[in-house]
Amino acid sequence: MSFNQQTTTLLESLRRSTLDLLTQQNRLATGRAFGAPSEDPAAATQVLQFENVTGRQDQILENLQHAGSVLDVTDAAISEVHGLLSDAHAIASQNVGALASAEEREAAAELIADIVDQLVTIGNRQFNGSFLFAGRDTQNAPFQSILGGVAYTGDTGDILARVALLEEEPVNLSGDALFGALSAGVAGAVDLSPRLTADTRLEDVARAEGLPLQLGSLVIARDGDPPITIDLTTADSLGDLVDLINDAAGGLVNASLGDDSITLTPVGGPVTVREVSGGRVAADLGLLTPDPTADPIESTSLRRRLTRTTAVADLAGGAGLDLTGGLTVTNGGTTATIDLSAAETVQDILNAINNAGLYVTARINQSGTGIDVINQVSGANLSIAEDGGTTASQLGLRTLDLDTRLADLNFGRGIETVQGQDDLRITAKDGATVDVNLDDAATIGDVIDAINAAADEAGVGISASLSATGNGIRVVDGTGGDGRLSIGRLNLSYALDDLGLSGAVEDPQTELIGDDVNTTRTDGVLTALIDLERALRADDTRGITDAASRVNGFINEVNRVRGVVGARAQAMQSRRQQTENAVLATQQLVSELRDLDYTEAVTRFQQAQTALQAALLTGGQSLNLSLMNFLE
Repeated sequence: MSFNQQTTTLLESLRRSTLDLLTQQNRLATGRAFGAPSEDPAAATQVLQFENVTGRQDQILENLQHAGSVLDVTDAAISEVHGLLSDAHAIASQNVGALASAEEREAAAELIADIVDQLVTIGNRQFNGSFLFAGRDTQNAPFQSILGGVAYTGDTGDILARVALLEEEPVNLSGDALFGALSAGVAGAVDLSPRLTADTRLEDVARAEGLPLQLGSLVIARDGDPPITIDLTTADSLGDLVDLINDAAGGLVNASLGDDSITLTPVGGPVTVREVSGGRVAADLGLLTPDPTADPIESTSLRRRLTRTTAVADLAGGAGLDLTGGLTVTNGGTTATIDLSAAETVQDILNAINNAGLYVTARINQSGTGIDVINQVSGANLSIAEDGGTTASQLGLRTLDLDTRLADLNFGRGIETVQGQDDLRITAKDGATVDVNLDDAATIGDVIDAINAAADEAGVGISASLSATGNGIRVVDGTGGDGRLSIGRLNLSYALDDLGLSGAVEDPQTELIGDDVNTTRTDGVLTALIDLERALRADDTRGITDAASRVNGFINEVNRVRGVVGARAQAMQSRRQQTENAVLATQQLVSELRDLDYTEAVTRFQQAQTALQAALLTGGQSLNLSLMNFLE
């Protein structure tokens, strides 16, 4: 080997030895098994994967810690609510008996009012800058005193926390769930039945039982001709569906769309309509025809769901609605007349009601058949009436109508009659009387019919109907007498009061319009307490007893809700412990891969040091120059 080759080999050996020594020194200094991924690519890849896992675990652990804190604060708030309700029930119990004076009940009412204020404060409690009981609208206080009651303006949505890689759990409690702050609502009593149009999206069409369509392929066949399979999965609207059928099977049938059905008219002879094996689209569309027929095949099982964009002109099967009369909506003593004459879509109707400043929420019901109106104000009664037209009835929103069941009146308390005896006596202005028996009455319409029948039988010019403006039974005196129209109770019956007919008629008026006794309200904690306060101020023993019973029921409900929150908190704690254990296990795996084994590292360092020293010694000896080295 030449001298130059020896020198080159020596320098390369020294570089390797020096690099190895520096690498071992760096490992000892940092405590890491490798300083760069190139030193151990397999281990570095595993460490990166585990670090990604640890990052996700840390985020989940942070979520669980936050969720646990939220649930702990929520549980403490519920505990306060339970204590306040227990105090309210004790106050009510002390004032039920006849021994309590009006002054004592007035003082007790002030205590109940203070409890309501404290509950509102709890309902608006914040944690880390977010309102606990506002649903998902955490940046706005959910409760406010308005319209003589307490309005809940939060939503009912859940805030979800990711508690596992593919799992989320709710961590909040809405004000509605805590206090029962929203009413069941005025449920639309009319199916608005929008007609089918070519532009109707198939996702808005349901079978008669309300289930969505499941599009696929169907087969149309005629004897002597090959069957035609038509794929309908690309259709977006009913118009698309009709076009697909006509394009594919125009020689066998003509498809057309009516107001509420699809019709297939056979061309040139009888046809059958069958399913593709395993499908059900023909049945869903109501077109399944296993036996040949030359008659038109008409779908009768389709129903268009109501949506915000549904045109008013398409409602009632295409007849549209006459909305010129408008609505009169009263909530908590505040009344607004809502003009719907310019409404073109269902969204316009919803907006007009929701923007009336009455703290109600109008929305399409879950089945997509009508409109519901929800009362957001605890302690306020919601009434929806006509404003001289028939708009409320057409929308199915009139709270007192001919079909209203007597059993539903007065918040489900119904009416109290005396079986086998007359319940009402109407005294006309001419002094004639009409006695009315309500034994067989089941609806408001039945009551009106009973009054009119009794008046006819007595030969007295009295007539009853529903009021054209507002709500209530309207009794008109046509006798022309000089006296005063009045309605009184008979045989200790409470029907007069329960039907809202106890009002006075001043001379020379000839009609009495009753109250709306089918208003709707929230059936929650705050309503019960507000009712209790009002009953105490009115010295109403019956009202105090009723409210006290409801408060006691809500104490049990609060206990149930607290149990739910406690179970969630316990589950979060358990998940947190599991996640902490998983994080620790992952960290241990990373440590095993990345952290230095000092015993092995010191040995390797000593070996590298020895190797370098040997290389230096060998180099020093081999680089002693002589004349022969130069000659070589």
